[in-house]
Amino acid sequence: MVRKRLLALASCLVVLAVPLASCSKDQAPVRDARAEAAASAAQRLQGRWVLVSFQPDVPLDTVMQLLLNEQINRFIVDFQGQKLTAQGPGVTINRTFRVDEAYVDHFKATIYDAYGVGVDSSCDFQGNTLLVNGLTSPWRGRASFRRAP
Repeated sequence: MVRKRLLALASCLVVLAVPLASCSKDQAPVRDARAEAAASAAQRLQGRWVLVSFQPDVPLDTVMQLLLNEQINRFIVDFQGQKLTAQGPGVTINRTFRVDEAYVDHFKATIYDAYGVGVDSSCDFQGNTLLVNGLTSPWRGRASFRRAP
């Protein structure tokens, strides 16, 4: 009978010791896979990208379409840290951005103007091409960028 009690006590101690051992100070920090994926996407985005195409969800008026046509293959977006600078014929833009979530080659990002107003996008890397789906008006549409040399 005493032996059974000792075995039961030893079993309880083992069951208690496992969780306590996992709480040890010597354990590695818990990984946040979502934060790591977002940081990886933001890192892949760094550098210069050239606008190859843009198809707005709603047709542009004549003047805006002419301006867009001038930007194709000349509008360059440069991602540095959490800032982006974009420059093309007659256009210069300075913004901040944040990668909101990411997995494999897909990510969602928000670009903020100086007033904190965000424009949301859903993006995909395909080799040296970046496909962007603008989700917020007035920039709803599909753009394609290629990594600049």
